[in-house]
Amino acid sequence: MESSAVEMELIELQEDLGLKMIHKSQSTTEFWKQVPEIKYPELKKTSVRLISIFSTTYCCESLYSVMKFVKSKHHAILTNQHLTELIRTSLTTYQPDFRLTAKMETHKTSTSSK
Repeated sequence: MESSAVEMELIELQEDLGLKMIHKSQSTTEFWKQVPEIKYPELKKTSVRLISIFSTTYCCESLYSVMKFVKSKHHAILTNQHLTELIRTSLTTYQPDFRLTAKMETHKTSTSSK
């Protein structure tokens, strides 16, 4: 990466009125999604690297925190498979639909009482 190329891209970016409007109305992440990579390749590459540092650091810190808690509380009975499953379930963003299971339990109760 040549510093003069980055400086030129930065000067051009600062003069781009359309991108200034986007910057004022959107978050930093959304703004950099709108910046054209063809016109600003070095700035785009650098911004993606900087933005991704925070999300990957957060994921790693969360993982270590979960591992520390799980291992300290249940150290004697954990296998590697148990640890893997506990980490996967604690770090996932998946949200199960408990309404479906509640309906199934209600249906089982009503059919078994007949």
